[in-house]
Amino acid sequence: MHGNTEACSNSTLFTLHRIVVYSLKNEIMSFQLIGIVDENRPRPSEKTLLCLLTNGLDYIYDRSVTPEDLPTDSLYGQNRILIAAPASGMVPPTYRWHLKEADRLRLSAQEDLKTHLPFSTSIHHLTDWPALAGRVELVFYSPLFPSISKTGYGPTVPLDELARQVQAIRAKQHQDLPRLIGLGGIDATNVSQVRQAGFDGAALMGALWQNHDPVTALQQIKASISA
Repeated sequence: MHGNTEACSNSTLFTLHRIVVYSLKNEIMSFQLIGIVDENRPRPSEKTLLCLLTNGLDYIYDRSVTPEDLPTDSLYGQNRILIAAPASGMVPPTYRWHLKEADRLRLSAQEDLKTHLPFSTSIHHLTDWPALAGRVELVFYSPLFPSISKTGYGPTVPLDELARQVQAIRAKQHQDLPRLIGLGGIDATNVSQVRQAGFDGAALMGALWQNHDPVTALQQIKASISA
């Protein structure tokens, strides 16, 4: 991967520490972009991941690593990296704990989530979103569009219907709702629709990693949001 990735000089990467902690106001108000590292493709270099963070990704959900083989590079920006684990305590505190849906349902049944809260989790039905109020910061809902990475995987609920559901849930429940992140088939051509549907952000996978220059792809996505 080349292109704009090469523009991330060592001095630019060093400034990551200065932008890791950004204002609460910006975090609340902005439409967030989360990159998902595809575990079925060669893992991007540390430099590429850092370059994406410095060019507009808010977080990276790294599916390609386990808690046992996390990078130790001090420039990696651990508090903006989501790592999946089936239980609390497995992800180092410098990273963010992502709890997969199946693991969440298992732990909820055991009531293990009352004292150890993950940073993010996933759902496939919007009706599960309100129940996670005050329990996580981010909720990934999928799929919104036909997947770029998984052939034949696509939505069962039209986006306009999802928009109505999102609006109805927000009307009933205003406090502590996690930020709702749309996932599945999102790229520069449709990311603005995700925002218009009431989502708080978009997760990007195929749009980044099936492009020879993921940084340019990210910049195009950002431009289409503000257009």
